[in-house]
Amino acid sequence: MTVQVLLFAAAREVASESTACVELPNGASYAELKAALAAQYPPLAPLVTVSRLAAGGEFVSDDAAVDTAAELALIPPVSGG
Repeated sequence: MTVQVLLFAAAREVASESTACVELPNGASYAELKAALAAQYPPLAPLVTVSRLAAGGEFVSDDAAVDTAAELALIPPVSGG
């Protein structure tokens, strides 16, 4: 299956794209999605490990199955004060 992942903030800058298309096996987990993102976009790898994935506007657990019907987004950590 092919999924599209929206990239925000530093992830968008590093990948030089606002959306990443990733090929995954059926029933893949969000952890597998993160691994595929890191493999497909090597400069993103350090950021992927500290980022969270959201599906349909809700953060998801790495062990959950990817919801192909939801809008997926990689949310990097933010800092501020």
